[in-house]
Amino acid sequence: MKKILISAVLGSVMACSAVAATAETKVDISRDGIFTALTSSRNLQATVDHLIAAGADHRDVVAIAGAAGIPQAKVQSLQVCVNSVSADSRVLGATCMRPSTVMTAYASGTNDPLSYLPSTAAGKRQDKPKK
Repeated sequence: MKKILISAVLGSVMACSAVAATAETKVDISRDGIFTALTSSRNLQATVDHLIAAGADHRDVVAIAGAAGIPQAKVQSLQVCVNSVSADSRVLGATCMRPSTVMTAYASGTNDPLSYLPSTAAGKRQDKPKK
């Protein structure tokens, strides 16, 4: 009887942990979501890793960081890597952006911020007072 009870408890714990693992929060990888995540982040490396793991384009993430005004020194120190799995699911790999590629993406964000910033980045529209 004791073995059955222990087995039942262990089975329910394993089932609960499987449900908790699959119930991850959805990551917003739109331009608005990336901008919000980067500008409100306390740990920029972890945020970038999380966004890229969720499927965000690594060049867009760096360009949005540049357009958002994140200092160049912080972006230069990031490891921007994309993990890949081969077709047979046994070979894992990571492709990391070169520092020159990171700076090119950063420069494209700072040179053309309107194409990378969300429309809400400027704040609410201020109507001119009527005379």
